[in-house]
Amino acid sequence: MKIACNRRALHEGMQHVGRVVSGRTTLPILGNVLLEAKGDRMRLVAYDMELGAESWVPVEVKEEGAITVPARLLGDIVASLPEATVEMTSSDQSQLELKCGSSEYSLNGLPAEEYPALPEVEGEVSFEITQKCLKDMIRSTIFAASRDETRAILTGVLLAWDGKQVKMVTTDSYRLALRAAGADEVKEISAGESWSAIIPARALQELSRMLEPQGDADTVKVQASTERIMFASGPYRLLSRLIEGQFPNYERIIPTDSEKTITVNREALLAAIRRAALVARAEASKLVFKGAGESLTIQAESADVGRGREELGAVIAGEDITMAFNAEYLTDALSVMDSEEVVWQLGEHALSTALIKGVDDPDYLYMVAPMQV
Repeated sequence: MKIACNRRALHEGMQHVGRVVSGRTTLPILGNVLLEAKGDRMRLVAYDMELGAESWVPVEVKEEGAITVPARLLGDIVASLPEATVEMTSSDQSQLELKCGSSEYSLNGLPAEEYPALPEVEGEVSFEITQKCLKDMIRSTIFAASRDETRAILTGVLLAWDGKQVKMVTTDSYRLALRAAGADEVKEISAGESWSAIIPARALQELSRMLEPQGDADTVKVQASTERIMFASGPYRLLSRLIEGQFPNYERIIPTDSEKTITVNREALLAAIRRAALVARAEASKLVFKGAGESLTIQAESADVGRGREELGAVIAGEDITMAFNAEYLTDALSVMDSEEVVWQLGEHALSTALIKGVDDPDYLYMVAPMQV
């Protein structure tokens, strides 16, 4: 293999695939990145048998060929090189020579033939979605996925088509976040009457980093089989194995009406919760909310730290309210909302789950279980 390419383009390609490489693999070659030069491009591949990433970099191919080299080492070297043409040569499949300006490196590699092939994703499910929408769906739901590996289903993110909308849902059993895509943000969908897949949260975290929307017209192609899902955009492709199992039936727990509601400015509420949380950290981040008339108060108390109180103007409908919530659970959701005002829909009892929505954002909802007052 013998190629010449732009350093910045190579760096961007390595950034995309490099994050997929696992540092804990028992197979040494899975710590490498595959470099394959053909035509006028070089293909970069990283794969850990669960998650795979592929990018294409425009290069001048003087001699076609392929080799694998340590991904982290190559990525670090390329990131620190000067802005100049990078030349890479491998006369055999165990050594890569790299030159850039006055810099020269020789890296030990492994034969490309030993690198596992990325699986093909062949299935009847396919659609396109705008990058902006997909990135927002990930950002506004992924924080509610469970980190408890003993409950594998809840560590994943549900991506579903119900015949009308594409939705993304996460829950850790204490809270639930749901974002639906707008009708104008999804096109060319082929998924029958319904379809769903549970995607590892790690895969969507990497996908979010990959997405660099330049405008609403930029789209991501999604294709899924029963075992895997693939996301492709421009020169980048990400593949992930799906989590097997049945996601909780979240639709049956979403309340359709409410006994009480609180309407309040989102930014003012978020700022007040963050301040009160400074006192509540020593007490499991517990905040007590009391609402009556046109006032909402937030109280925090700690035997070691002291007390804190915030008061906000709000519109309270229904009986007076006294409930307690985890401050972190609230800030996670409020910080990803865009609405100027939010509405809390509350049940009759102090331990009823709260539903939080943006006044002018019908496609997003967040449910959170209260704490004992």
